[in-house]
Amino acid sequence: MQHIFPEGYVFTWALYGLASSQVATQLGGTDSRQSHHLEEAKRAVEQVYSARARSTFSADFEPPYGAFYSSWSLYLLAEYIRAAGPDGVSAALLRSFEDGCAQFAEVLNRSNTPFLPSYFNAAWPADTAVGIAALGVHDLTFSPKYVDTIERWVSQSRARLDPDLAALSHAANSETGAPIGGVRGSSLALMSRVLIDADPQFAAEQYSVLRQYFVDYTWGIPGVREYPHGVPGSGDVDSGPILLGYSGPAVVVGAAAARVHGDESLARVLLGAVEVGGMPIQLGGRRRYAGGLLPVGDAFIAWSRSSPLVAKREIGGWESLLPVWWAVPAHALSAILGVLVLLPVLCSRKSRFKLG
Repeated sequence: MQHIFPEGYVFTWALYGLASSQVATQLGGTDSRQSHHLEEAKRAVEQVYSARARSTFSADFEPPYGAFYSSWSLYLLAEYIRAAGPDGVSAALLRSFEDGCAQFAEVLNRSNTPFLPSYFNAAWPADTAVGIAALGVHDLTFSPKYVDTIERWVSQSRARLDPDLAALSHAANSETGAPIGGVRGSSLALMSRVLIDADPQFAAEQYSVLRQYFVDYTWGIPGVREYPHGVPGSGDVDSGPILLGYSGPAVVVGAAAARVHGDESLARVLLGAVEVGGMPIQLGGRRRYAGGLLPVGDAFIAWSRSSPLVAKREIGGWESLLPVWWAVPAHALSAILGVLVLLPVLCSRKSRFKLG
């Protein structure tokens, strides 16, 4: 993954550790499997906080190593501590977490923009949003300490929403935070997923935009678009290849966002689409998607599938975005393909029967 994009090593380990933490949290202390997942989460923390992980990022930024590294490493550590419990983590790791949160918050409070740079003159709101989520997990795990910082960040972010969709943009001016390039499905799904732990209301607003402008149903296939309805666009390192307007990260992380916002029906549909389109292969109790060619893709799916149901909607829930018969075309196509595959076999058997 590191050969494909500069964040590959950190991203893959962080997502794996986050998935392990989420599974451990939901298993509970009475389940014998929990210790295994906690160990895997701890292993991911060690890898992300290693010199090797930091080697591709510059220490000259504020916070050190830039917003992407600082946010994802802090968020991973936050989720591990939440899963293990403060009493289950070493004092050194707790100090590291407290110091990291304090440093991140201090830089944010001094910044003229809510979106800290990840590289020179380059900022992506999603990178900082992940760090904000880490501060939110801190306050849910310990005594609230970063309420003012989170509220200030949300207020500043609201003032810099994309004017067309009233949502967080994919990229931002690194000096002012002004939106650049519009809203993208992959990053909006990510932000609405992680911000649930920092500001549930703001997260729900962003998720509502995702549902309204990005969830689609094309040629009998449901998914999440990378660009809003009616807006063309090409794939890049963030979205990967785009098919029917959908991008893999947007669909997978969109399912995670749906789960944490209590949109269970859409989450099941999107995860079902991932199972069909991801070509999973399971051998020896281990599942790989697309032959395991992109480990970060498998890590994304693990993180999405293990995301907890956080928000509870009132009676009636989220309005359905798909027609009742949405699955009929897909099942019909499957039936046709099945017949085409079996037809030569049936014809061959019929010929042998006549010859006999």
